[in-house]
Amino acid sequence: MRITQTHRAIILSGVSEFIGDSVETHVFGSRLDDSKRGGGVDLLLISQTAIPPQPCAELKQILEEYLKLPVEIVTYVSTDAQSPTQARVLAEARPIG
Repeated sequence: MRITQTHRAIILSGVSEFIGDSVETHVFGSRLDDSKRGGGVDLLLISQTAIPPQPCAELKQILEEYLKLPVEIVTYVSTDAQSPTQARVLAEARPIG
């Protein structure tokens, strides 16, 4: 996984501050492939309840500022049916912490 310890700490701190401590944070996409270069940070946030759009937008903005990388955030409520995108992301995502 191509996430530095510093990036991991920034991401987990941001998720805790903007979304909450009860959210599972996972990485998916190109950052899982150690042979690739570049690319943004794709995050999957799994929670028991819906995550409002505003905190996600604020989290995205602050992470992009601190990481100096594009950030994509996908959310999933663990009790809901999976959309096709969520199913694909859930199949490949790995916990960050």
